Amino acid sequence: MMLSYFIAIGFGLLAIGVAGVAASRHFIIMMLAIEIALSAGIVVAAAGFAFSSGNGNIIGLLFTIWAIASAEIMGMVAIYRYMVAHGISMDVRELSKQRD
Repeated sequence: MMLSYFIAIGFGLLAIGVAGVAASRHFIIMMLAIEIALSAGIVVAAAGFAFSSGNGNIIGLLFTIWAIASAEIMGMVAIYRYMVAHGISMDVRELSKQRD
C-alpha cells in the first residue's frame, strides 16, 4: 500500500518535470524541470529498494543520489553565470541558432 503512494508521487513529479520542459524555452527553467524529473526517478528507485530489501539500509544510496543532484545544480549555476557574463540569451531557440 505504501509503495503505491511513492510510485504515485514519483509519477506526479515526472509529469511536472516533463510539462516544465515542454512548456518552457528558458534554459534554466528547463534544467530545473529535468532535475524534478530525475527526482521522480530517485523517489521511485529509493522506495522500491527500501520496500524490497527488507533491511531498509538505504542511507548510502540516498546520500550518493543527493551528492549527484547537488553536483548537477552546481554545474547548472556555472553555466548560468557564464551565459550571463557573456550576454548569451537564455532562450533555447536562440542557443540552437548560435550553434549553426
